[in-house]
Amino acid sequence: MKIAKYIFLLIMLCLGALSVFVATKDGSYTIVRKKVIDTPKDLVYKYVTDNENWDSINPWMKENITINNITKIDGESITHYITLNENNNELVLTFKDTLNQKTLLTWSTKGSLTFKDKFLGIIGRGVNNDFADRFDDGLNTINTILNRELHTYEVRFDGFVKRDTVFYIQKVVMAKAEEIPLRIKEFLPELKRVLTSTNTAINGDPFLVYHSKDTLNNVYKFSVAIPTKEKIYTSMDSEFLTGQINPSSTVKATLVGNYTHKKKALEKIHEYMTQNKLEQSDNFKEIDVITRNITTDKSASKWITEIYIPVRPIKSTVVRKEKKINQDSITKAIIKDIMNADKK
Repeated sequence: MKIAKYIFLLIMLCLGALSVFVATKDGSYTIVRKKVIDTPKDLVYKYVTDNENWDSINPWMKENITINNITKIDGESITHYITLNENNNELVLTFKDTLNQKTLLTWSTKGSLTFKDKFLGIIGRGVNNDFADRFDDGLNTINTILNRELHTYEVRFDGFVKRDTVFYIQKVVMAKAEEIPLRIKEFLPELKRVLTSTNTAINGDPFLVYHSKDTLNNVYKFSVAIPTKEKIYTSMDSEFLTGQINPSSTVKATLVGNYTHKKKALEKIHEYMTQNKLEQSDNFKEIDVITRNITTDKSASKWITEIYIPVRPIKSTVVRKEKKINQDSITKAIIKDIMNADKK
């Protein structure tokens, strides 16, 4: 009995010492994880800060996590204020350019440990271990997704195509090239609501109409449009306009993937135009039919864009032959005029 009593007292003494050790242990922590993403900062920032993409990169999705608030510094950082397993935390994700068009992502958090967390930390199961692993998982996921979504694409050349008359409703937009998917996401649902509210039938896939391009400043003026079965009319003060495209001759290529690869499709179109002595028509505008887009597929690698460039035969220049001038006759005429002047 005495031995058991001594063992019990020894255990209690050890537990007491352990409790004092845990209680006096510094409970503050700072956890930082970094990763270089092989994608420009603007594109990384737009993807990560889109709330709809959070589920695809959230390393705590299977746990009891609540996002209480989100703050952003445009182009620089995003902070999630969360409650995770009844503990409040701030998760700060910062974005920094590198010299080679990549992005340094830094995910960090800091806080104070509870007694339980400090005890778990002693045996390697604490918050530091958990956050560090989750940050690594999240950063690796972001890198994998962006590499797949931004760098996976296919271009199919379809050749010469005749297009029929198209009636449509449109929203005119000004944006940079990389912002085009966001403008589609913003305005395409609005156009659909207008057509639904007026019982107007949709006649095909949505498309973009390009009005002007400032490639130097990377600014495009275009319309997000939906085709209709017949011509419709809107009020003078409406932000939505109607339009009509008459029958036209075009050269077509299809891009499967992110819009950032569109230039590859345009290269194939212009190569065909050069070989067949065609030039872009001034009477029609470039059309991009967005069969699958950001509103139908979150995965950019699955977007399908049909590009139509209106063309016409290159106008031949008529070269007029100039009459050969007899220099001797001109000289004789000049001398004659001088002699007659002297006589007078």
